[in-house]
Amino acid sequence: MKTASSTNQNIEDSWRFNGSFNPKSKFNKENYESIDGNWIHKTAIINWERVKLGKGNAIGPYSCIGTEPPNVSEVSNGFVEIGDANNICEYVTIHLPTQKETGTVLGNNNILMSSAHIGHDCILEDKIVLCNNAAVAGNARIMSGATLALNASVHQFKLIGSWAIVGMNSCVNKSTRAEPGRIYFGVPARDMGWNVVGLSRNNISKGTLNEEIARYESMIGVSCLS
Repeated sequence: MKTASSTNQNIEDSWRFNGSFNPKSKFNKENYESIDGNWIHKTAIINWERVKLGKGNAIGPYSCIGTEPPNVSEVSNGFVEIGDANNICEYVTIHLPTQKETGTVLGNNNILMSSAHIGHDCILEDKIVLCNNAAVAGNARIMSGATLALNASVHQFKLIGSWAIVGMNSCVNKSTRAEPGRIYFGVPARDMGWNVVGLSRNNISKGTLNEEIARYESMIGVSCLS
């Protein structure tokens, strides 16, 4: 069982995500501990033997990371792997993988808002936003820059493209294609056109977008992604 480190040296400097978590606030100083270069709330439940954690992450109240997946046919022996500078808010759940080879992976600079869920064997890349109660079912993959709005849900084995938006209360089901740079809304989610604001805000060129579309297409069918 890990304990809080004796020094906060360089912890504040390691937090790089637009000041989303302020380690200097009175509330955070009183309720968070600095552990190996991360800020972790005292009520968070982390399976330290099965979680690989980078630096500059903030993990909020009552979050559960590295808990067993609800898969009765498999015994989990893999890891949850988390990169750097992620803001993991309160009540977030991230399950262990059922496969040792792949793991459950969260990249860098992501925001997981209250009660977001990442299922077993999922891969989330970088600069992704999961809003409140967004849920990603097992073995899904979310490409960089995507956003899942409030209560959005993603079916297992689905692939969400870079800078795509899945709207509030929408469901990406088994038959939905969620391509890079597009907006999806409804149950099931339907293509509503280009994410013009998001692409512009992130300075995404046509060439970069085309590269991500090609990468998206290359992953379709790999590891059962669709």
